[in-house]
Amino acid sequence: MRYSINFDKTINQLVPHYIGGRKLILFLQSILSPLQTINDTFALWAKETRIEAAMTSQIIKFEWFLNYKFSRYFANPSDRIAIKTTSRLGAELHWENTQAVGVEHQVTRFEGESASGEENMILYYPGENEAADNKSFIVSSPEINTAKISKADYLAMVSYQVDKYKLSGKTYSIVFNNETL
Repeated sequence: MRYSINFDKTINQLVPHYIGGRKLILFLQSILSPLQTINDTFALWAKETRIEAAMTSQIIKFEWFLNYKFSRYFANPSDRIAIKTTSRLGAELHWENTQAVGVEHQVTRFEGESASGEENMILYYPGENEAADNKSFIVSSPEINTAKISKADYLAMVSYQVDKYKLSGKTYSIVFNNETL
């Protein structure tokens, strides 16, 4: 990795051969041990930050990222988180004369038509249709090891990551073995 420094090797290279002895090398390595710990922590942080910077809401990357973050909590390490898309919410809107065939719930308005005397029809109220069937996507998670983390904490962590990277206006639900939460 780019930011990883091996201080033991560096000390061996910098101490002149005619001054050093095994005890001096070990003493200098023990003095620089806290720097090695700080460097290891920084290298891990740099790796995590680079992964998060490259993260997008594309399903294939999003699934990999969620599995990378949360696989240590799974009861079975070979299980994986999956993202499933569901049916669309609402009706398709067309503002021009269209010749679409087979669209049952299509709202069209032609130039000659007017909405005089009619109030604007509200197609969707916020907070309505919150059932799992009407979500934009479903995050399907395997069972977790409750000795490592509680379900509430796991759910909060997954929700935070999904909220962070999902597209605005998309809704989702998290499911454990087909059990909606």
